[in-house]
Amino acid sequence: MSAGPNSVVETFELARRRALRHQWLQSGLGLLVFSLILGVSFQRSQLFSSEIGGDPLGRIGEFLVRMTPSLHGEVLFESRSTPGSLASWYYDLPVWLAAIWQTIEMAIIATVLGSLGAVIASLLCASNLMPWRPVRFIVRRSLEVTRTMPDLVLALILVAAFGVGPLPGVITLSISTMGGLGKLFAEINEEVDPRQLEALDAAGAGTLNKIRYGVLPQVLPAYASYGLLRLEGNLAAAGALGIVGAGGIGLELQRAITYTEYNTYLAILILMVSMIFLIDLLSETIRHRLIRLDEGGQ
Repeated sequence: MSAGPNSVVETFELARRRALRHQWLQSGLGLLVFSLILGVSFQRSQLFSSEIGGDPLGRIGEFLVRMTPSLHGEVLFESRSTPGSLASWYYDLPVWLAAIWQTIEMAIIATVLGSLGAVIASLLCASNLMPWRPVRFIVRRSLEVTRTMPDLVLALILVAAFGVGPLPGVITLSISTMGGLGKLFAEINEEVDPRQLEALDAAGAGTLNKIRYGVLPQVLPAYASYGLLRLEGNLAAAGALGIVGAGGIGLELQRAITYTEYNTYLAILILMVSMIFLIDLLSETIRHRLIRLDEGGQ
């Protein structure tokens, strides 16, 4: 005898309730494990440790107060020699602007060099363009090594090798950019329309012509978009690398940290944020033009 409708519904409901209980059990167990890891991490990080003060927000607030300059409205626009004026706060502005310009140059050069390396690497490890599997394997593993190497550690090594200056920063950012963009570009290459490549194959085109006429026209807008996005990140990274001696505005920030000039921290940070903000606006405009968002995506 076949089971009646009620029996089928009951069997289904029973199975559904079991599946839900199993799912809730898994979710609860995962949440418990995550909570334990989070609690241990808080304890080991000494965020709430009484040894360094049990009020992290209070410590942050105290540090912000130290960074805030004592400006006075009545003398705000007076000369550099007048305490409480903007000029006295930004007492070394020409030097800082020159360092910021060096930071921008470092980021641009590193982005260009790293992007070119990423394009070459992506063509060598894309499964639809490189038929030799060992080459793809070696290039992909090499990109993974460059991605996992911390920028600050690499910059420290290069500063020891080349000395203090922008060159270690440029090399560090170039390597980091190539590792990050190489993987993205390879994935973009593998997603191109295969019909164009098949047509070029049928016409007897070689590998270089397939890349020139079948791949690059499809991927260049995405390449440029990701490259500009990487430029924004490299600007911030170039400023941070200067702290370890790799050139740019970070050197001035390191000097201020060394001499505990709290007001100077904030002045330089405001300049860095302003620089990144302006470059972000410019690169965003360029990206939108490349992908034609300014034309409604048409």
